[in-house]
Amino acid sequence: MAMCRSITSSACGPWATASISSPTPTSPISSIPLTPSSECVGQGGLPRLVLSPREFRDMGTEFNDALSSQFDFRGLREAFAPQAMYQAFLDIEKAVALAQGELGIIPAASADVIASHCHHDHLDPARLDADYRTTRHPLMPLINELVRLCGPVHGGYVHWGITTQNVIQTGLLLLAHRAQGTLDGLLRDILSHLGRLARAHAATPMAGRTHYRHAVPITFGFKAAVWIEELLQAADRLAEARQRCFTVMAGGAVGCYSALGAIGPEFQSRVAARLGMGEMAVPSRAIRTHICEYVNALSLLASVCHRIAEEVYQTSSEEYGELSEKRLEGSIGSSTMPQKINPVHCYGIIANSNRLYSLAGMLMASAHRPYESDGSTNQLFEDGLVDVIAAISDVLVRTEALTRDLDLDTLRMRENLELSHGAIFGEYAMMRLGETLGKHKGHELVHEAAVAAATGKGAFLDEVALLPGGAAVSAEIQTKLTQDGANGICKEYALHYGALVEHIGTGPFPTVEQRSIGAYLRSAAQ
Repeated sequence: MAMCRSITSSACGPWATASISSPTPTSPISSIPLTPSSECVGQGGLPRLVLSPREFRDMGTEFNDALSSQFDFRGLREAFAPQAMYQAFLDIEKAVALAQGELGIIPAASADVIASHCHHDHLDPARLDADYRTTRHPLMPLINELVRLCGPVHGGYVHWGITTQNVIQTGLLLLAHRAQGTLDGLLRDILSHLGRLARAHAATPMAGRTHYRHAVPITFGFKAAVWIEELLQAADRLAEARQRCFTVMAGGAVGCYSALGAIGPEFQSRVAARLGMGEMAVPSRAIRTHICEYVNALSLLASVCHRIAEEVYQTSSEEYGELSEKRLEGSIGSSTMPQKINPVHCYGIIANSNRLYSLAGMLMASAHRPYESDGSTNQLFEDGLVDVIAAISDVLVRTEALTRDLDLDTLRMRENLELSHGAIFGEYAMMRLGETLGKHKGHELVHEAAVAAATGKGAFLDEVALLPGGAAVSAEIQTKLTQDGANGICKEYALHYGALVEHIGTGPFPTVEQRSIGAYLRSAAQ
């Protein structure tokens, strides 16, 4: 995903004028610049290739995932583009100046002049790049350019009482906050697709599996309802985490308002209000756990998509044949095996989910650095947050495509359900026999019948029919195999959850109370 390079660790900084590969190239090959850039100079004065490490990674992604350029990323690929980055930093500087002007910390006239120049179109890229070469600082070129634009009278009040990390961290979180709205839209679309599938297949029987083995019969609609519940749990976690994560940090050098004093907290509160963000109670530059919490919540969201993809990945194989991705016209699975149709959405989801897990672990491992701030941690979190949004974007975009066009082979589902010749109804047989014999005795007898069937001594249903009271139970199972084929309240769960989310649109995510199956069952019984 072609997003901006690191703010503090890139060899060229955010102001470099070198070209960046197109976010949605028509061909991965056509977007690769092969000549050195004179704009960026590496160690020893040698020219550096245009592509940064992340861009090389993105180039590889385009080669390995030919579908990448075909997805609608809804602007997420540009979320951290250089222009978006420094506009976010300017948005912070503008909010800072206006809040300080309101409070009389700086002259109101100066605040207005500063605010009027906080737009990327006012900046001179050549000056920024030249200044970066001199200062080797991630933010001073922007500050110097803003001072120049505002003139000697008003420029002296630019960046008053705050520090670099205040602007960069808050700016990155502002961009993540904006991107989260798009991520929420993707999640709603995924839920809507699953809701439609849950209702359409509320009574479609299939084998429920535990430990990769047949357990009890379920319906596909129930499986979809389980996925919906997990996704809604992830949405609940994100709603809480984002309140703590998307916060303004404007406490200055170490977070104690050493430059502004007692008016500092009110100043930060007004900055937050202008940006539509929360604020840190103690704006310490050393606090990172709120960002880790958000990244972990995204990782748990990805893990649900990962599980959906894993199930489709496995059950799309010829041995199962139950679920599969929609075949795209003209798509090719292999250069040497012409019959291959690969689950490309699935392995894109799985790969990017694993990438996200590693990023979450990296940030957790670096959050505990000592003292009031640490440069190495800054680099990891600034670069890491960009990669996190890139990874979760890849996961959700592919999951939306997967669930939108998921194909079901209901005949194969029923055929697979019948592979055990009724043994998958073992729990049902045990409970029915247990009504007269007790559950423990029922378990013992049905287990013996299952072992006899597995060792070729007799068919499972025939063995059950020989048990005390077993003839009626065997007949009931035979009826289930040929009719509804499922136990429990699979259908009710599917209809309930499907109705909750199929038409979710832009509305709120269903609450825990709304998701309660008890209320639905009571209503259905009336």
